[in-house]
Amino acid sequence: MKALFFEPTEDSPKIFLDPDSGRLLVEGRSFMEDTTPFHQAIISWLRNYFQEPQKSTVLELEIDYLNTSSTKMLIDILFELNKFYIFGNEVTVVWRYYQQDEDMEDLGHELEEMVDVPFQFGVLV
Repeated sequence: MKALFFEPTEDSPKIFLDPDSGRLLVEGRSFMEDTTPFHQAIISWLRNYFQEPQKSTVLELEIDYLNTSSTKMLIDILFELNKFYIFGNEVTVVWRYYQQDEDMEDLGHELEEMVDVPFQFGVLV
């Protein structure tokens, strides 16, 4: 299985999903109005990855901003990970935010309440 990589753009985050390490990274800002290409590619990749996953899967989120459609996409990704976690697989979400960004901190806690997957929070400097 190949890694999935999207370069960051003006309105989309960096995406790096590595099947060899089990590290899934979403980093940057997401202003995308149409998240369909990202959404479909990520969900499809995750479903394939879950056929032969690593012992531990970690989703690292270092997000500066999400618009509504990007938030919906992230929720769908978390729900997909949640299914995997419920079946006994080791999954962790690492939510990193800038110390002064209370909105992103709050969003992380709201998302944490939506799923069973354990979250770890970290402050970026």
